[in-house]
Amino acid sequence: MWPVVVVDGKTYDLWTIKGILARFEKWERKKAGKDQAVLAFQDGWYVGERKVVQENVEIVAHSIVDGRRDLDITVTLHSVGAEVEIGGTHEHDKGYGGGLEIRFAPRTDTKLRSAAVEDAPDSDRVPAAWAELTGNFGGKIATTRVTEDSSNPGAPNGWCLRHYGFVGVEYPGLELRRLDSKVPLTMKFRVSLSGSSASAGRADQHVLVYTHNGKGYVHDNIQTSVEAIKKMGAENGFAVDVTDDPLFFADQTLKQYQALVFANTNNEAFVNDSQRNAFKHYIESGGGFVGIHSASGSERDWPYFCSVLGGKFVRHPHQQVFLVRVKDANFPATRELPATFEWKDECYLLDHLNPDNHVLLVTDYTKLDDPDKAKHPDGGFGESMPLSWYHHFDGGREYYLALGHNKADYSNPLLYNQILGGILWAMGGK
Repeated sequence: MWPVVVVDGKTYDLWTIKGILARFEKWERKKAGKDQAVLAFQDGWYVGERKVVQENVEIVAHSIVDGRRDLDITVTLHSVGAEVEIGGTHEHDKGYGGGLEIRFAPRTDTKLRSAAVEDAPDSDRVPAAWAELTGNFGGKIATTRVTEDSSNPGAPNGWCLRHYGFVGVEYPGLELRRLDSKVPLTMKFRVSLSGSSASAGRADQHVLVYTHNGKGYVHDNIQTSVEAIKKMGAENGFAVDVTDDPLFFADQTLKQYQALVFANTNNEAFVNDSQRNAFKHYIESGGGFVGIHSASGSERDWPYFCSVLGGKFVRHPHQQVFLVRVKDANFPATRELPATFEWKDECYLLDHLNPDNHVLLVTDYTKLDDPDKAKHPDGGFGESMPLSWYHHFDGGREYYLALGHNKADYSNPLLYNQILGGILWAMGGK
């Protein structure tokens, strides 16, 4: 809700605009199913009997997964026959008021977090991609996280955060935003509700899964890999945030995470050197890194990233079945693997391998069906071409797994447990 509404040059208080409160009453159930429910609200804002704004709100409620329910909320506004501007309050320069606000009650022992601050104080207008409140609600610990869609105007916007039980996006803050009559203002948010088990994990370990792809081939396994990692987090007590937005790569944001997982990223992972520097600072400060499959094709022109991952993708022959041999069975990612196993995948050939890589999995390149084998009869590796490794580079802990092209394999324990073991180790486990 916006505390300041200006219609044809005259400023009105929020509560004098007829229709503002209608959203609490006039909801329509558009869909109700096993996996999803959709609620919608359509009405206007009125000055007297004159309609000046059309407001549409849709809430898509997803089924509960691993103790968490996600609500996707879309708000659209456009003016109707009037010049309309909206803004936040100037009282104490708070900018209070915006696209989505949530109040909590009853609550005690609250804690605030955001993408900008781990233990956030009461604050106004601090930009962040998300914010969450954890508290005791009638004897049960619960967490509500609000994530602002990166497509929202001004994103990441500032937030109004209060320990007494308030989380709100402050858009447009102290500046007025004019509503267009033809092109609606559209804002999207995800509200994630989780119970005590998920909240306990959130308090300790946090992982950021990054899926950005630059121009070029994009794998269709990304969402499957993300869902698998979310499941790992729910089962093992660590929180999982997911983004494909390079804006997440800022020092204050990254320092909250024990590990970054590049899940099938490819080509340019970043759009500017500021983001690359934030990634570098994160590694230098002891952060954990996990690369899955095509992550080795990311940032190919940046030698530092190649050194962090441990190598750089060159090419692969056609997908085929090959024998994988475990070279080190004492690492968390390989402890539960058989000594050898057959696997169908793209068998990646990499170069610029970091000499400090501790190789975990290998295959015999000479036995692959590769039309280009004549150019490199043993691929440079002979019977022990590396497929996975870990190492310590520039202060960080890095793990890479070249397997993982096929979507169905992310539910296969052979792949699932390797990725889980790599993440736990990168976060500081043994």
